[in-house]
Amino acid sequence: SFGATFNYTEELLFRGNFAAAYRTPNLAELTSNGPHELRYEIGDENLFPENSRESDLSIHYHTDNLVFDLSGFYNIINNYIFISPTGDTTISGMNIYRYKQANSFLFGGEAGLHFHPKPIKWLHSEITFSSVIGKQENGDYLPFVPANKLRFELRAEKEKLLFLQKSFISVNTYTAFNLNNAATSEPATAGYTLLDLSIGSNIKIKNQLTFVSISASNILDKRYIDHLSTLKEVGFY
Repeated sequence: SFGATFNYTEELLFRGNFAAAYRTPNLAELTSNGPHELRYEIGDENLFPENSRESDLSIHYHTDNLVFDLSGFYNIINNYIFISPTGDTTISGMNIYRYKQANSFLFGGEAGLHFHPKPIKWLHSEITFSSVIGKQENGDYLPFVPANKLRFELRAEKEKLLFLQKSFISVNTYTAFNLNNAATSEPATAGYTLLDLSIGSNIKIKNQLTFVSISASNILDKRYIDHLSTLKEVGFY
């Protein structure tokens, strides 16, 4: 791999990278022929090694109270190895999955913004969006590609509060969008949003700082299924 960074100004810079790699199929991909968790997997002993060529570009703008990052990538993978549902089941009712390979493309990007206003430096807001699309050379979508994700955090910090130091409270949301561009024989997955809350602080005991925090995940008790979950086939949240 090789890359370069160009500092246009002290705050603005551009980055570019190119990489090439290969990966040989592992034992499971070559020889599987039996139950694995909740599905029946079949390997292929004739799989070839993967070969990839990846390039990415990114823009970064950083100031005292603002951070903005934008990046995109394109990955060409020859003989890409993936596991795919066949649509068939075993006599006992287990879904059958088979390892396959095809020339494929993975492309997407990520954008992030971190802002804390100068008049109220104790308040931070951060938002990140990420997306990836996987396609085979024939135009079919690849299975088990994650949904688009959006993360948001609102965080309040206090350098000193009574006997507490560097205290914070943060509210976070995590959104996975509907995934409708599923592969053949792969069910679509509905989107969801999770809400998290956390609070913490440093407490000084004699000359030692002790960090204490407590957090709660999915505080609205949202029922959801992640697209990459192996429990999706049996409807487990």
